[in-house]
Amino acid sequence: MSNYKFLTLIISLFTLICFTIKAYAITENQYLVINKLINEENIDKAFSDLKLMQKDEVKLSARSQILIGKIYLALEQPAKAFSFFEKATFTSVLNYDLAYAGMSMAAIKLGNLSDAKNYAERALKENPDLVDAKLALGLVFVDYGQMKEAEIHFKKAILASRNSLISIRAYASSKLRQGRHKEARSIITNALLERKSDAATTDLLGKIFWIEGDLKEAVRLRSEASEMFRKSGNLERAQQIISWLNTAAMPKVNEIRKSERVEKEKIEKKKIEKKPNLSKPQLASPKRATLKPETRPEEIFVDKDKPTYTGSGVILNNGEWVVTNRHVIEDSQYIVVRNGLGKVREVESVEVPADENIDLALLKLKKPFPSNYSLSTDDIKKPKPGEQIYMMGYPMSSILGRYNPSISQGIVSKTSGFGEITGQFQITAKMNKGNSGGPIFNDKGQIIGISVGKLDKSEILKTDGFIPEDVNVGISGQVVRNFLNMPIKANINEYGKYDASQIYEHMRPSVVFIVSQ
Repeated sequence: MSNYKFLTLIISLFTLICFTIKAYAITENQYLVINKLINEENIDKAFSDLKLMQKDEVKLSARSQILIGKIYLALEQPAKAFSFFEKATFTSVLNYDLAYAGMSMAAIKLGNLSDAKNYAERALKENPDLVDAKLALGLVFVDYGQMKEAEIHFKKAILASRNSLISIRAYASSKLRQGRHKEARSIITNALLERKSDAATTDLLGKIFWIEGDLKEAVRLRSEASEMFRKSGNLERAQQIISWLNTAAMPKVNEIRKSERVEKEKIEKKKIEKKPNLSKPQLASPKRATLKPETRPEEIFVDKDKPTYTGSGVILNNGEWVVTNRHVIEDSQYIVVRNGLGKVREVESVEVPADENIDLALLKLKKPFPSNYSLSTDDIKKPKPGEQIYMMGYPMSSILGRYNPSISQGIVSKTSGFGEITGQFQITAKMNKGNSGGPIFNDKGQIIGISVGKLDKSEILKTDGFIPEDVNVGISGQVVRNFLNMPIKANINEYGKYDASQIYEHMRPSVVFIVSQ
């Protein structure tokens, strides 16, 4: 070897060593500490500790970029998360496995299942024992509807992670999505026999008890989880649970207590005086059957090699139509819907307004839903400033599940959209990705609009330097009626007012989860 070649080799090695040292200012132990905080959903502390650990870094290391990506994932910003994971692959080859696993998780939330599968498999090729990659592959197969394959990968993740709670939660959540809540509860309770629970696991167990109808235990567990989140500094998760307690849980508990009290009074009363019927009028639509605990929702099967997109909608016209947003199904060749009782229908054709600025679409079904699952087009009304509203849909379905719709509560804050756009109205109810196309009800059980979008908090923070309160937008019921060529009618009947639990019970069969390719 010539002196020149030898010198070149030495310089190259020295450069690589220096680069590697800078790229790994955060040690493996420090990485594990921050990663544990993220897995426990203690995002605020994870971020603050990460900032302290980064103080000696000349530039962001691969480990730092991966942790930042995981934080953005937890904050439901998958596009930003993906960019940091991708940057990590350029920073250091030694973290390819973690970076590709993160890219897989981000791709799942973005709806790019084929890419997600490829990234997960590439991560496992780099590191066959990587738990994050096994979990990602399990989630991919859940979204494909291949539950047996998903279960194999979840079990591998649990074994590789020595029964870590994040792996167990993912496995239990997959059972919950299938409607197998008893199995989900068994998985978690058996795991907790050997270890102390954390806030996220306690919260998930509370949700399972709620589904099973054990309201007392559900309220106890979720209240405990809220306090655990508060103590750990995760104030947003704590507040979410408190909102659920106020809008869904306690009204239901109070309703049961009231019913028990009334029944007791009836038994004790020897003589009942006949009086005119002064009971509260019924909801705008007839009462429908609810999903029995043992009922398995019908599966949705999609082409695993094509991108998949999801959203929400509402059943109208005796079960023949579904109304949603144009952007939910735009350019799709195959569309299928599943209602809150687990019944699946394929879409035959799509109609959209001639005006491209109107974000609505009418889906005509190949086979109608039963007519008692449908809401009446006569009960579509205009929104009124200040009125109580309830928004239903399937937000963040890859995380929160796609069998049961969610409900959030707020008011109509303004009968125009951002920038005074007519035909839209502003609401304070929480809206997330996946709510698009879902119905917005007033407290009489009438549709007053369709969910369409939310204010971009990150952009407001960037431009104006503050984070705004929840301000989201719906398409006015008047616009919906015009699109359906049905003028607004005056109320024939007087409807009573209803709380969140009553709205949810009655409207659940009419709210659909939409999958398009």
